[in-house]
Amino acid sequence: MKYLLSLDQSPNGSWGVEVINLPGCFSWGETREAAAQNAREAIEGHLEALQEVGEPLPIGADGIIDVEIVRGAEAK
Repeated sequence: MKYLLSLDQSPNGSWGVEVINLPGCFSWGETREAAAQNAREAIEGHLEALQEVGEPLPIGADGIIDVEIVRGAEAK
């Protein structure tokens, strides 16, 4: 499943990440690249937590974590 990321750079230079199509899933990193990588780990943990408490997974969740930066500086 493709997860959509929104990245924002804070005044201290680090990057905050919101996973747009996985409400409540956030992460950060010292660099834009680290933030995107950390988001993958946050998605894994978020999905595991949903399963542990019996909440449904997002429609289309297939165990594959593909990310795309859709908002933020230099979105690609």
